[in-house]
Amino acid sequence: MKKDTYYFSHDYNSRNDIKIQALLVEHGSAGYGVYWVIVEILHEEKARKLKLDDLTFVAIARQASTSVEQVKAIVECCLKYELFVEDEGCFFSKRVLGNIDKRIDISEKRAKAGRISAKKRKKTTSAKDNATSVEQNPTKESKVKESKVNSIVDTNVSTSDAAHPTQEKIDYRAIINFFNEETQGVFGKLVYPISDNRKKSILARIEDFGKDGFAEMVRKASRSDFLKGKVSDNFVAKFDWMIEPDNFQKILEGNYDNRIKGYGADNQSGDEELMQHIKQGIARGLQESAT
Repeated sequence: MKKDTYYFSHDYNSRNDIKIQALLVEHGSAGYGVYWVIVEILHEEKARKLKLDDLTFVAIARQASTSVEQVKAIVECCLKYELFVEDEGCFFSKRVLGNIDKRIDISEKRAKAGRISAKKRKKTTSAKDNATSVEQNPTKESKVKESKVNSIVDTNVSTSDAAHPTQEKIDYRAIINFFNEETQGVFGKLVYPISDNRKKSILARIEDFGKDGFAEMVRKASRSDFLKGKVSDNFVAKFDWMIEPDNFQKILEGNYDNRIKGYGADNQSGDEELMQHIKQGIARGLQESAT
Protein backbone atom coordinates (compact mmCIF):
# COMPACT_ATOMS: atom_id res chain seq x y z
CA MET A 1 0.00 0.00 0.00
CA LYS A 2 1.15 3.56 -0.67
CA LYS A 3 2.51 5.58 2.23
CA ASP A 4 1.42 8.90 0.67
CA THR A 5 -2.08 9.67 1.92
CA TYR A 6 -4.70 11.93 0.41
CA TYR A 7 -7.68 13.66 1.93
CA PHE A 8 -11.02 12.51 0.54
CA SER A 9 -14.45 13.76 1.47
CA HIS A 10 -16.67 11.81 3.85
CA ASP A 11 -20.17 13.06 3.15
CA TYR A 12 -21.78 14.15 6.41
CA ASN A 13 -25.09 12.57 5.34
CA SER A 14 -23.76 9.43 3.67
CA ARG A 15 -25.54 7.26 6.24
CA ASN A 16 -28.83 8.38 4.63
CA ASP A 17 -27.89 6.92 1.26
CA ILE A 18 -30.33 4.12 0.43
CA LYS A 19 -27.51 1.63 -0.18
CA ILE A 20 -25.85 2.52 3.12
CA GLN A 21 -29.25 2.21 4.81
CA ALA A 22 -29.53 -1.34 3.50
CA LEU A 23 -26.02 -2.12 4.79
CA LEU A 24 -26.93 -0.71 8.21
CA VAL A 25 -30.06 -2.86 8.37
CA GLU A 26 -28.05 -6.04 7.86
CA HIS A 27 -24.83 -5.25 9.75
CA GLY A 28 -25.44 -2.16 11.87
CA SER A 29 -22.63 0.21 12.81
CA ALA A 30 -20.05 -2.57 12.35
CA GLY A 31 -20.93 -2.77 8.67
CA TYR A 32 -20.76 1.02 8.36
CA GLY A 33 -17.32 1.12 9.99
CA VAL A 34 -15.86 -1.72 7.93
CA TYR A 35 -17.20 -0.12 4.75
CA TRP A 36 -15.25 3.10 5.43
CA VAL A 37 -12.11 1.17 6.36
CA ILE A 38 -12.29 -0.54 2.96
CA VAL A 39 -12.87 2.80 1.22
CA GLU A 40 -9.70 4.17 2.85
CA ILE A 41 -7.73 1.10 1.75
CA LEU A 42 -9.00 1.41 -1.82
CA HIS A 43 -7.77 5.02 -1.93
CA GLU A 44 -4.29 3.78 -0.96
CA GLU A 45 -4.10 0.96 -3.50
CA LYS A 46 -2.39 1.80 -6.79
CA ALA A 47 -4.78 -0.47 -8.71
CA ARG A 48 -7.79 1.10 -6.89
CA LYS A 49 -9.23 -2.40 -6.40
CA LEU A 50 -8.81 -5.38 -4.07
CA LYS A 51 -8.86 -9.12 -4.67
CA LEU A 52 -11.87 -11.08 -3.50
CA ASP A 53 -9.90 -13.63 -1.49
CA ASP A 54 -9.22 -14.68 2.08
CA LEU A 55 -5.92 -12.75 2.24
CA THR A 56 -7.78 -9.49 1.58
CA PHE A 57 -10.41 -10.32 4.19
CA VAL A 58 -7.71 -11.08 6.78
CA ALA A 59 -5.96 -7.76 6.09
CA ILE A 60 -9.21 -5.80 6.36
CA ALA A 61 -10.22 -7.64 9.54
CA ARG A 62 -6.90 -6.72 11.15
CA GLN A 63 -7.32 -3.02 10.37
CA ALA A 64 -10.99 -2.99 11.35
CA SER A 65 -10.42 -5.02 14.54
CA THR A 66 -13.09 -7.55 13.67
CA SER A 67 -13.40 -11.14 12.45
CA VAL A 68 -12.62 -12.41 8.95
CA GLU A 69 -16.10 -13.92 8.73
CA GLN A 70 -17.74 -10.58 9.47
CA VAL A 71 -15.59 -8.77 6.89
CA LYS A 72 -16.46 -11.35 4.25
CA ALA A 73 -20.18 -11.01 5.00
CA ILE A 74 -20.00 -7.19 4.87
CA VAL A 75 -18.11 -7.20 1.55
CA GLU A 76 -20.69 -9.56 0.07
CA CYS A 77 -23.44 -7.24 1.34
CA CYS A 78 -21.72 -4.21 -0.21
CA LEU A 79 -21.50 -6.06 -3.52
CA LYS A 80 -25.16 -7.02 -3.30
CA TYR A 81 -26.22 -3.41 -2.75
CA GLU A 82 -23.75 -2.08 -5.34
CA LEU A 83 -21.63 -0.11 -2.90
CA PHE A 84 -18.78 -2.09 -4.46
CA VAL A 85 -18.49 -3.55 -7.95
CA GLU A 86 -17.06 -7.00 -8.71
CA ASP A 87 -14.72 -7.35 -11.67
CA GLU A 88 -12.66 -10.42 -12.63
CA GLY A 89 -12.04 -11.70 -9.12
CA CYS A 90 -11.58 -8.22 -7.66
CA PHE A 91 -13.83 -5.47 -6.35
CA PHE A 92 -13.69 -1.69 -6.51
CA SER A 93 -15.71 1.40 -5.58
CA LYS A 94 -17.05 3.89 -8.11
CA ARG A 95 -16.94 6.48 -5.34
CA VAL A 96 -13.19 5.98 -4.88
CA LEU A 97 -12.51 6.16 -8.62
CA GLY A 98 -14.45 9.42 -8.75
CA ASN A 99 -12.44 10.86 -5.84
CA ILE A 100 -9.14 9.91 -7.48
CA ASP A 101 -10.16 11.38 -10.84
CA LYS A 102 -11.18 14.60 -9.08
CA ARG A 103 -7.87 14.81 -7.21
CA ILE A 104 -5.86 14.25 -10.40
CA ASP A 105 -7.89 16.92 -12.19
CA ILE A 106 -7.32 19.42 -9.37
CA SER A 107 -3.62 18.57 -9.26
CA GLU A 108 -3.25 19.18 -13.00
CA LYS A 109 -5.11 22.49 -12.74
CA ARG A 110 -2.95 23.62 -9.82
CA ALA A 111 0.23 22.64 -11.66
CA LYS A 112 -0.90 24.68 -14.66
CA ALA A 113 -1.77 27.62 -12.41
CA GLY A 114 1.65 27.34 -10.78
CA ARG A 115 3.38 27.53 -14.16
CA ILE A 116 1.32 30.58 -15.15
CA SER A 117 2.11 32.23 -11.80
CA ALA A 118 5.81 31.53 -12.30
CA LYS A 119 5.74 33.21 -15.72
CA LYS A 120 4.05 36.27 -14.21
CA ARG A 121 6.69 36.48 -11.47
CA LYS A 122 9.46 36.28 -14.07
CA LYS A 123 7.87 39.15 -16.00
CA THR A 124 7.66 41.18 -12.78
CA THR A 125 11.31 40.46 -12.01
CA SER A 126 12.26 41.50 -15.53
CA ALA A 127 10.39 44.79 -15.08
CA LYS A 128 12.23 45.43 -11.83
CA ASP A 129 15.57 44.80 -13.56
CA ASN A 130 14.77 47.67 -15.93
CA ALA A 131 13.74 50.07 -13.16
CA THR A 132 15.71 53.08 -11.93
CA SER A 133 18.92 52.83 -9.91
CA VAL A 134 16.96 53.69 -6.74
CA GLU A 135 15.32 50.28 -6.97
CA GLN A 136 18.49 48.32 -7.74
CA ASN A 137 19.06 46.98 -4.21
CA PRO A 138 15.60 45.32 -3.91
CA THR A 139 16.14 43.88 -7.40
CA LYS A 140 19.41 42.29 -6.31
CA GLU A 141 17.65 40.74 -3.34
CA SER A 142 14.97 39.39 -5.66
CA LYS A 143 17.65 37.86 -7.88
CA VAL A 144 19.24 36.16 -4.88
CA LYS A 145 15.87 34.62 -3.94
CA GLU A 146 15.27 33.51 -7.53
CA SER A 147 18.73 31.96 -7.62
CA LYS A 148 17.92 29.95 -4.49
CA VAL A 149 14.74 28.66 -6.10
CA ASN A 150 16.50 27.79 -9.36
CA SER A 151 19.17 25.85 -7.46
CA ILE A 152 16.49 23.40 -6.31
CA VAL A 153 16.63 21.75 -9.73
CA ASP A 154 20.22 21.36 -10.88
CA THR A 155 21.37 19.34 -13.87
CA ASN A 156 24.92 19.22 -12.51
CA VAL A 157 24.31 17.40 -9.22
CA SER A 158 25.32 13.77 -8.93
CA THR A 159 22.90 11.08 -10.05
CA SER A 160 23.06 9.54 -6.58
CA ASP A 161 20.78 12.36 -5.43
CA ALA A 162 18.27 11.80 -8.23
CA ALA A 163 15.35 9.40 -8.24
CA HIS A 164 15.63 8.92 -12.00
CA PRO A 165 18.91 9.79 -13.78
CA THR A 166 17.03 10.50 -17.02
CA GLN A 167 14.96 13.24 -15.37
CA GLU A 168 16.03 16.60 -13.96
CA LYS A 169 18.15 15.95 -10.90
CA ILE A 170 16.89 17.41 -7.66
CA ASP A 171 19.44 19.19 -5.45
CA TYR A 172 18.03 18.08 -2.12
CA ARG A 173 20.73 19.92 -0.18
CA ALA A 174 19.62 23.18 -1.82
CA ILE A 175 16.00 22.42 -0.89
CA ILE A 176 16.93 21.87 2.77
CA ASN A 177 18.98 25.09 2.85
CA PHE A 178 16.15 27.02 1.17
CA PHE A 179 13.58 25.69 3.65
CA ASN A 180 15.75 26.50 6.67
CA GLU A 181 16.54 30.02 5.46
CA GLU A 182 12.93 30.86 4.58
CA THR A 183 11.37 29.44 7.74
CA GLN A 184 14.10 30.43 10.22
CA GLY A 185 13.52 27.31 12.31
CA VAL A 186 9.85 28.03 13.00
CA PHE A 187 8.89 24.52 11.82
CA GLY A 188 12.08 22.88 13.04
CA LYS A 189 15.46 22.82 11.33
CA LEU A 190 16.09 20.18 8.66
CA VAL A 191 19.46 18.47 8.33
CA TYR A 192 21.11 16.87 5.32
CA PRO A 193 21.26 14.07 4.19
CA ILE A 194 17.56 13.24 4.20
CA SER A 195 15.72 9.92 4.05
CA ASP A 196 14.67 8.23 0.81
CA ASN A 197 11.02 8.69 1.79
CA ARG A 198 11.52 12.45 2.04
CA LYS A 199 13.31 12.51 -1.31
CA LYS A 200 10.45 10.58 -2.88
CA SER A 201 7.84 12.99 -1.50
CA ILE A 202 9.83 16.09 -2.50
CA LEU A 203 10.32 14.77 -6.03
CA ALA A 204 6.59 14.00 -6.36
CA ARG A 205 5.58 17.50 -5.26
CA ILE A 206 8.06 19.17 -7.65
CA GLU A 207 6.83 16.97 -10.50
CA ASP A 208 3.24 18.04 -9.71
CA PHE A 209 3.75 21.75 -9.01
CA GLY A 210 7.23 22.65 -10.29
CA LYS A 211 10.13 24.16 -8.35
CA ASP A 212 8.34 27.53 -8.22
CA GLY A 213 5.27 25.90 -6.72
CA PHE A 214 7.45 24.19 -4.11
CA ALA A 215 9.14 27.47 -3.19
CA GLU A 216 5.78 29.25 -3.04
CA MET A 217 4.44 26.59 -0.66
CA VAL A 218 7.37 27.16 1.72
CA ARG A 219 6.90 30.93 1.63
CA LYS A 220 3.14 30.74 2.21
CA ALA A 221 3.69 28.35 5.13
CA SER A 222 6.24 30.77 6.62
CA ARG A 223 3.64 33.54 6.61
CA SER A 224 0.83 31.43 8.10
CA ASP A 225 0.15 32.08 11.78
CA PHE A 226 -1.98 28.94 11.86
CA LEU A 227 0.82 26.66 10.64
CA LYS A 228 3.31 28.35 12.98
CA GLY A 229 1.15 27.46 15.99
CA LYS A 230 -0.02 30.97 16.82
CA VAL A 231 -3.69 30.01 16.50
CA SER A 232 -3.51 26.73 18.41
CA ASP A 233 -0.80 25.69 20.86
CA ASN A 234 -1.55 22.05 20.06
CA PHE A 235 -0.33 22.16 16.47
CA VAL A 236 2.76 23.40 14.65
CA ALA A 237 3.29 22.18 11.10
CA LYS A 238 6.37 20.11 10.27
CA PHE A 239 8.14 19.65 6.95
CA ASP A 240 6.92 16.08 6.42
CA TRP A 241 3.34 17.19 7.09
CA MET A 242 3.69 20.06 4.59
CA ILE A 243 4.89 17.83 1.75
CA GLU A 244 2.03 15.36 2.06
CA PRO A 245 0.03 15.72 -1.20
CA ASP A 246 -3.19 17.10 0.23
CA ASN A 247 -1.54 19.41 2.77
CA PHE A 248 0.88 20.78 0.15
CA GLN A 249 -2.00 21.61 -2.17
CA LYS A 250 -4.06 23.22 0.59
CA ILE A 251 -1.16 25.47 1.58
CA LEU A 252 -0.78 26.61 -2.04
CA GLU A 253 -4.52 27.22 -2.32
CA GLY A 254 -4.35 29.56 0.67
CA ASN A 255 -6.40 27.44 3.07
CA TYR A 256 -4.00 28.35 5.90
CA ASP A 257 -3.45 32.00 4.98
CA ASN A 258 -3.90 34.58 7.75
CA ARG A 259 -7.36 36.07 8.17
CA ILE A 260 -7.28 39.81 7.51
CA LYS A 261 -10.28 41.01 9.54
CA GLY A 262 -13.39 39.84 11.31
CA TYR A 263 -12.31 37.14 13.70
CA GLY A 264 -15.91 36.26 14.43
CA ALA A 265 -17.84 33.05 14.90
CA ASP A 266 -17.49 32.00 11.26
CA ASN A 267 -13.71 32.36 11.30
CA GLN A 268 -13.48 30.53 14.61
CA SER A 269 -15.48 27.60 13.26
CA GLY A 270 -13.26 27.58 10.18
CA ASP A 271 -10.14 27.28 12.33
CA GLU A 272 -11.77 24.51 14.34
CA GLU A 273 -12.57 22.66 11.13
CA LEU A 274 -8.97 22.97 9.98
CA MET A 275 -7.76 21.60 13.31
CA GLN A 276 -10.18 18.70 13.01
CA HIS A 277 -8.82 17.78 9.56
CA ILE A 278 -5.27 17.99 10.86
CA LYS A 279 -6.02 15.82 13.88
CA GLN A 280 -7.65 13.23 11.64
CA GLY A 281 -4.62 13.22 9.34
CA ILE A 282 -2.23 12.82 12.28
CA ALA A 283 -4.35 9.99 13.68
CA ARG A 284 -4.29 8.17 10.34
CA GLY A 285 -0.53 8.61 10.14
CA LEU A 286 -0.04 7.19 13.64
CA GLN A 287 -2.29 4.25 12.81
CA GLU A 288 -0.32 3.51 9.63
CA SER A 289 2.99 3.69 11.53
CA ALA A 290 1.70 1.23 14.11
CA THR A 291 0.53 -1.32 11.50
